[in-house]
Amino acid sequence: QYLAIGIEVNEIQPKGVEKWDAYVDLHEHVYRAVKAEHPNLPVFASFTLHNMLDWQGNPNDAMVAAFDDLMPYNDTVVVSFYPFIGGLSPRVDESFAWLTDHYDAFEKPYVVTETGEAADTLTFPSTGQVIANTPEMQRAYYERVFALAQARDFAFVVSFLYRDYDALWDKIKDASPEFFMAWRDCGIVDEAGVDRPARAVWTTYFERPLAPR
Repeated sequence: QYLAIGIEVNEIQPKGVEKWDAYVDLHEHVYRAVKAEHPNLPVFASFTLHNMLDWQGNPNDAMVAAFDDLMPYNDTVVVSFYPFIGGLSPRVDESFAWLTDHYDAFEKPYVVTETGEAADTLTFPSTGQVIANTPEMQRAYYERVFALAQARDFAFVVSFLYRDYDALWDKIKDASPEFFMAWRDCGIVDEAGVDRPARAVWTTYFERPLAPR
């Protein structure tokens, strides 16, 4: 029903103009080839909203302009958003306002290919960086993202992830970058399998009947 040919591709842009231009050429080539055979299949690449904005909610103008050049070859506006990355948890409403204010001009439907919010305090051992979130902050985020999706008729929202991966992290931490721990406490179910308040929000929206398209 949908085909992603790139994931969070705006993160290539800071690596330089040459790399970004090369990606745009590749993306356009693949997009055109797929659409030639499957003209009704929505094809797209996603971007990270939390990297389009700084911790104060100001846009990265160079990154936004670069991704705008890709939009003729995206059938939808495709969002990946983890507010706790970049310190945007207190600025969720402002982040969504910027998103729609900017991308409504393209007159394309929205989808969220991955999103989640931390529900616990997490400290990175090597840097001392702290993600200071709570289950209530997570629940509030899910209420906001699903309310926006309902109001603006998003095609879908994918929640990442279902259950905290403490057990997995214990197995892979010695061979993985420390940053991979950042999503450990984003489950709508905790590491013991106990529902967090956000799961009730997710279930409420999931159980609603689909409107015909």
